Amino acid sequence: MPMSQVNKVNCKIGGPAGSGVATMGALFAKCLQQCGLYVVGTNDYPSLIKGGHNTYKIRAAPFPITAIVGQYDLLLALDKLTVQLHASELSEGGAIIYDSNKIKDAAAIAARSDIHLVGMPLTQMAAAAGGEIMFNSVALGAAMGLMQMDFDIIRTMMQKIWARKGQKVVDANIAAALAGHQASKSALQQQFKVKIEFIKRPKTVFMNGNEASVAGAIKAGCKFVAEYPMSPSSSILHLMAGHEWDYGIIVKQTEDEIAAANMICGAAFAGVRAMTATSGGGFSLMVEALGLMGISETPCVIFESQRCGPSTGLPTYTEQADLQFVLHASQGEFPRVVIAPGDPLECFVEAINAFNIAEMVQTPVIVLLDKFLSETSLTLENLQSIPVKIIRGKLQSDEEMQKASSFKRYQFTPDGISPRCIPGQQNGLHVCSSYEHDETGYTSEAPDMRVAMINKRAKKLEAIPQELIAPSFHGAGENEADVLAVCWGSTKMPMLEALKLLAEEGKKVRAMHIRYASPFPSKAVAGALSSFKKSIIFEGNSEAQMRSLIFEKTGHFIQKAYLRYDGRPFKPEEIASAIKREFYG
Repeated sequence: MPMSQVNKVNCKIGGPAGSGVATMGALFAKCLQQCGLYVVGTNDYPSLIKGGHNTYKIRAAPFPITAIVGQYDLLLALDKLTVQLHASELSEGGAIIYDSNKIKDAAAIAARSDIHLVGMPLTQMAAAAGGEIMFNSVALGAAMGLMQMDFDIIRTMMQKIWARKGQKVVDANIAAALAGHQASKSALQQQFKVKIEFIKRPKTVFMNGNEASVAGAIKAGCKFVAEYPMSPSSSILHLMAGHEWDYGIIVKQTEDEIAAANMICGAAFAGVRAMTATSGGGFSLMVEALGLMGISETPCVIFESQRCGPSTGLPTYTEQADLQFVLHASQGEFPRVVIAPGDPLECFVEAINAFNIAEMVQTPVIVLLDKFLSETSLTLENLQSIPVKIIRGKLQSDEEMQKASSFKRYQFTPDGISPRCIPGQQNGLHVCSSYEHDETGYTSEAPDMRVAMINKRAKKLEAIPQELIAPSFHGAGENEADVLAVCWGSTKMPMLEALKLLAEEGKKVRAMHIRYASPFPSKAVAGALSSFKKSIIFEGNSEAQMRSLIFEKTGHFIQKAYLRYDGRPFKPEEIASAIKREFYG
């Protein structure tokens, strides 16, 4: 039998849509975090209105982690299909918890003699506790019981999470979980290989990319949100709506994405920090308004969570294929900032940066997420400890405007950034339209003015500090590494775990993670690539879009590219294997 492991576990929960897989998975993950562990949680589900196989994957460890690695120790099967599909993914000595009244042939289906089959009458036990619908709570309690977790942890979490549903619902779920917790002690005749022990640790939070983006936007002072829901960005709208009274935010669910983009343009013109969120299909509808933001130099923030395209594509699966689209969206030429955070912590930090940059250089900022990042949760240290500085750029105060004469909204300045005022300020009357214009905003078709305005707008991005947009480096040091692995966006999370796997085998690999696609950190990226004879890039698209951007901006062409475009995120083992195959024989 395998050796026992303390405070390290991989778990998968599977079942049909509507069986509470995601709710149960998030609750289980938070219970593990309450034990003082670092946790990763991510879900997988098809785009079906009813039915379909859903899963929630969890990894917990006593040290920081960013992705699921290795086989599963525990499988919570809420239906027979879960046993059929995932029994082979269990490690030796792992266990399957299932409803023994509904799955009579679990042993035959699993066809594994090296794992434990923990059958319990989950639905029957739930009915006794108050309702069959709570069979997932029984399974969750049983899982915690197998790992010898303190039941008070799940009791406290259920009271906190379901308090809004009333004490009767809370008590029934606690009773169901307790029944599973107690029954698990006799369901398995020997001690399970995984044991979870409490670790005292400073308070942490468990957030996915969308939640962290919302937290960052609120911290940055966002006061207006207009959005039409579109998976996988929809939870941004829901979360913002849930906090609008707490933070004085106006949240509007618009009739479509066109209205959303135009409304935030108007709100930003009026002086408030404004944002919207969407996916690639919705962003397609926002493109005309994006051009208006560009030519009118209006600071707006757009969160674009990528999913598989084109058109409807695979609505609930992930991809990194919108990079070139957002870089070139809308006709003509104008600057825009494109940020691709790599994990939930970066979502929080870059959301704040996005609002600051938007107002500093007076242009739209696009924060490029994806389904994997939007819906993958990590344990984060206390976000309150991160210093936040609000930068509003050249937004003029009432005192400054009182002294203004012949105010020129689009005045030519050395850095290309003009003074900005809001409607109602004294001496601030000016024209703001979608037409090319002179310094006052009045329409101009003069060729020299056209050239001057294009150059003025382009120059603004130079004001963004290079240290802010610089890529981050991970793994082996520059002077000791053999290989440079390049990635961008959410691929950072599995890349960090791949570096650990490679280091365990003595492979010295350094990773460069690119967050800013515009403005592009050309000098830093070129310098890193020049230092390595061996390099490879990992991207979630079929055309190596970041590789093309790197070549365009630096002249360096990365010969080797490992691309994944099946709608699923990279796995750490997959990245490590690709690097070993290409460079270590």
